[in-house]
Amino acid sequence: MNKKMVKTAGLTALSAVMLMTGCGKINPNETLVTINTGDAKDTISLGYGNFAARYQQSMYDQYLLSYYGEDMWKSDMSGSGSTLEADTKDGVLEEMESQYLTKLHAGDYKIELSKDQKNDIAKAAKKFISDNSKESLEAMGATEEYVKEYLEYRTYYSLVSAAAKEEADADIKDEDCWMRTFTYVLFDTTGKKDEEGNVTEYTDDEITELKTQAKELSTSEDFDAKVEELGLTTQNYSYLKGESEDNTMDMSIISEAEKLKEGEQSGVIVVDGVGFYVIKLTADHDEDASQTKRESLQSEAFDKLLDEWKEAITWKVNDKAWEKVKFDSLFKAPETEESKEDTTATESTEETEAE
Repeated sequence: MNKKMVKTAGLTALSAVMLMTGCGKINPNETLVTINTGDAKDTISLGYGNFAARYQQSMYDQYLLSYYGEDMWKSDMSGSGSTLEADTKDGVLEEMESQYLTKLHAGDYKIELSKDQKNDIAKAAKKFISDNSKESLEAMGATEEYVKEYLEYRTYYSLVSAAAKEEADADIKDEDCWMRTFTYVLFDTTGKKDEEGNVTEYTDDEITELKTQAKELSTSEDFDAKVEELGLTTQNYSYLKGESEDNTMDMSIISEAEKLKEGEQSGVIVVDGVGFYVIKLTADHDEDASQTKRESLQSEAFDKLLDEWKEAITWKVNDKAWEKVKFDSLFKAPETEESKEDTTATESTEETEAE
C-alpha cells in the first residue's frame, strides 16, 4: 500500500480538526444510491460515497495503524467473518442514509441552514482543499463540492437529531430516568488468578476468611475507612429506581439496594458462583447518572424515529459500484516541526547510547 501525507483540515461545521488523505480512481458520476421518497426520486453519486468512505478510513488510520499494522483493513477485527474495510463501508452507508433522512425531515422541525452556517461550511470546504496537496485530494476523491455536501449533511443530522430528542424528552418522566448509585465491594470466591490467567480454587479456610472480611465491612461504622484498612477495591454501579430486571448486576443486589437509604450499607449479600457483596448507597438520586439515562432514552426515541423514516422510503444501493471503493492506500498525519524535533532528539540520544 502507498502511504500519503496530508495536512490537517479544520472542518468548522463539525467543530473538530480532522486528518485526511486517500487513493483510488473511480467514475464519480456513477450512481451509488437511488432513493424513492414517495414524493420524489433522488440519487447519491459514487464520488460522494467514495469521499465519505475514505474520510472515515482516514480517521481509523490516524489511531489504529500503529497498533494493528498496514494489513488491518483486510483483517476480521470484529469476528463477524467480514473485513474491517467491509464493516466500515457498511457503517458509512448507514450514516449516509441517516444523514439523508434528517435533511429530508428538517422541515418537520422548521430547520434550515442559515446564511452564516452556509458561509461557515463553504469556508471550511475551501480551507480543506487549500490545506491539502493535489495528490492527496485526488487520492481521496475530494472536491470542494463533496466536502460542502458532507458538512451540510452532518450539520443537518446534528440539528435535526437534537430537535427530535428535545421533542421526545417531553414524554420522558422523571421516574423513567431516576437513577440510584451504590458503591460495592465484591469478595470474589471463584478463585485466584496468576499472571498467566490460570485459576486456582480457594480453600475452605480462604473462603471463610473472605466471608469474615465481608462481615467486618458490613458491620463497620465507617465503610470507606474499613475498605482502606482491609486494602479492598470498590466500584460504583447505578440502576433505575424500582427496576425489576438488570442486564449487568444480579437482582439480589439491586433488591438489597432498594431497601437502603442514602448513606446506609447492606449486610453480606451472597451471590452463588460469584462471591460476597457489601454495598453502600451513595446517592438516592444520582443527577449525573439520571441525566445520562435521560439522554439514552432520548437517543432510543430518535433511533426509533429513524427506523420509521427508513421504512417510508426506498433506499437502493448499487453494490457493484460500491465494490469499486477500496481502501488501497493508507493515511497518516504529516510531520510537524515539533515531531521532527522529537525524532531528531531521539535519534541523537540513541546514537550517544550506542557510542
